[in-house]
Amino acid sequence: MKNRFFNPFVGSNYTKGIRGKRILVVGSSFYCDQQACPYFNRCTDVERKDSSEFDTICPAYQACGATLHDEPSNAISDAPQTYQRFASYLSSIVGKREYADVWSYVAFTNYVQFFLPAKAGHYRDTKPSDLSERDFEAFNETLRELQPHIVVIWGCVFNSRVREQNAYLIDRSELERTEWYICHLQVPGVSHPIAIINPYHPSSPAWNNKKVDFNRYFREVLKE
Repeated sequence: MKNRFFNPFVGSNYTKGIRGKRILVVGSSFYCDQQACPYFNRCTDVERKDSSEFDTICPAYQACGATLHDEPSNAISDAPQTYQRFASYLSSIVGKREYADVWSYVAFTNYVQFFLPAKAGHYRDTKPSDLSERDFEAFNETLRELQPHIVVIWGCVFNSRVREQNAYLIDRSELERTEWYICHLQVPGVSHPIAIINPYHPSSPAWNNKKVDFNRYFREVLKE
């Protein structure tokens, strides 16, 4: 059974990777603020948690020839400030300055597998109640498909499910050694351990305050 709805963005240089490592970036959620849309209430229903019914019939996406399930690629193309901020950090490691060039070396998706409701200009934080086990299984499907060496998790809303509450975690003690930045998973269907690194979300003030720590640990997993 396929649990994943969103197709991840996969950069043209993803297989080449960064210093030979395939890197997947995982954010929290996508949002919809089209409250006048006749499908809005069902598409963003936080109890139902399923936007797939409207994949090809969303009026806003139809108008530009897009589908909902390709939102990870749309998000990269739209280049919001959060994504630019992360690309700016990666640029010194990749050795590229342009936004599109930097993102071409990684893959990207969000953890929650439906659109959360939003108001124009106002996007609330993802809540624990927005998450489901479907999201966790979808995450594992993406790991099996993309076979990353490193997964960068933005923020903290789903990190405990992916790390401490994950049966595939193989080194909980590594979390304590690295100030809760790094651990490793051994996921069935993936031939190698996957390093999970969890910085603060690039949209938060703590991103800049703690970037030195993240940089130190990120460079550590790049050397593994």
